[in-house]
Amino acid sequence: MTPSGSLERAVGAYGLEVRLSDQVTRVAGLRQQGCCRILMPRRPQGTPEAVLVNVSGGIAAGDRITGEIICRAGSHLTVTTQAAERIYKAREQDTPALIEARCRVDAGARLDWLPLETIFFDRSATSRLLEIEMAGDATFLGCETRVFGRSGSDETVEHIHLRDRLRVKRDGDVLWVESLIAEGPLASLLAKKAVAAGRTVMMTLWLVAPDAETWLAPVRAVLTERDDVEAAASAWNGMLVVRGLGASSLTMSRLTRRLLSILRNGHGDPVTWRT
Repeated sequence: MTPSGSLERAVGAYGLEVRLSDQVTRVAGLRQQGCCRILMPRRPQGTPEAVLVNVSGGIAAGDRITGEIICRAGSHLTVTTQAAERIYKAREQDTPALIEARCRVDAGARLDWLPLETIFFDRSATSRLLEIEMAGDATFLGCETRVFGRSGSDETVEHIHLRDRLRVKRDGDVLWVESLIAEGPLASLLAKKAVAAGRTVMMTLWLVAPDAETWLAPVRAVLTERDDVEAAASAWNGMLVVRGLGASSLTMSRLTRRLLSILRNGHGDPVTWRT
């Protein structure tokens, strides 16, 4: 039983290790506990996909989810989610939900980290961390889309408590550290022209690879095709970063899919993106 005034909270953990065997990426280790599951859809050919599932049906303040992904030398894995994750309203006395994922990408391996969007509800409280350790010749492609409120339901995020962090190490050296910290009134902040001009959907895409800078021109060409999303791209030191601001998750998804169709060398969308 929980103490008076406290609520049941979800706790989950997952772990997945893949290895290259006979020129095919295969599962070498799998761990799933609590509310976390990993599904591996059958694919006749191509890169294996891992679908992360949260069976608790969303994230509430006080929940704790931790995960680990390991891609051994030469392997190639795509990680996605079953559906858009929802971060629900917290009470004032609740501690923020904790979501942490740590990934290792060994020599010559590739990890595509492509979850569906995360929807933040008004007064949600969350602390997230994505940490990547990779070899110098490895490849990491990541994309995160944050949706603040559901415009189709006339829902806005007036207040929020969010700490969202990304850390990337390459050959043991810190390559990139990024933090999004939003505490307090959010709607009024996003309404400012210098911040988001009222747009409530944010997308960030990272490509860390030996040839990352060669993709800058093709990516910028895609960005000029659309006028319903504000987006820009830059590349340096073996890394490409794309940022986008939009008014709806649908328009952002269309841009994201177009970019990924280029950066994934012809591979289609992850299986859950097509359903």
